[in-house]
Amino acid sequence: MKKILVLGILFFYVGNIFAQLERKIPFSVAIAAHIKKYNLKSNQAYKDQDLEYAEFLFDSLIDNHLSGTYMDNFTMSPLKGNPITFEEIEKPIFLISYATWCVPGIGEIPALNDLADKFHDQIDFIVLFWDTKEALKEKENEYSHNVQLLYVNEKTNRNSYIINNLKHSLGFPMMYFMDSDKKLLDIRKVATHHSGETLSNSYTIHYNSLSKGVSLLIADLDTKQAVEKETPIEEDSRTEEERNIDEEYERYRREKDSLENQH
Repeated sequence: MKKILVLGILFFYVGNIFAQLERKIPFSVAIAAHIKKYNLKSNQAYKDQDLEYAEFLFDSLIDNHLSGTYMDNFTMSPLKGNPITFEEIEKPIFLISYATWCVPGIGEIPALNDLADKFHDQIDFIVLFWDTKEALKEKENEYSHNVQLLYVNEKTNRNSYIINNLKHSLGFPMMYFMDSDKKLLDIRKVATHHSGETLSNSYTIHYNSLSKGVSLLIADLDTKQAVEKETPIEEDSRTEEERNIDEEYERYRREKDSLENQH
């Protein structure tokens, strides 16, 4: 009886673990559960001019509550063609959320363009604007054709709950790094610098910052591809006597099969 009870408890415990592992928590649910507490502490930190603690709070929110969640599926519109959803995107995603009235660093877009031109075969680079189609058209020529420019108009988008949490909770510009399953690997703020920086310095600052996200996505992709590959054939560790026995058995099995087929 005790053995049955122990086995029952064990199966229940293991079952719960697998249920937790398989549970996919949406980003919108996680951010809604934690953003209020984060905002209270963060606002106080900025009020106290404690920028180091404010950054600590942001990193803790991402690392402890948002990384590992899954981006909700919602509709985004390109400048040309039909609207698309997140579930239609097959590659890992480098997403920057923006608005046309935000002023990027002078070297930010060139750095993003260079990274997109280099890694677009492996990663989908998306700049998502919280804006209208008309406003986005003015920005189109600034970006490489390997960067997808998408927009969400809150007034017409039906995914209002998701949009509200994504846009207003963390603010923008913001970078989101997702694998092909839309699992969030990390969320980072876009680098900022003094407006008087030269193009060269600004480019270097942004390239170094953006490339960390690219490296994260590529490393995750390489790890998954390595796991998916077939296990390499192990070297034959049998002794010569064991190999001879195996060969004799194989010969016997072939002859036996041949005789049975004749009958």
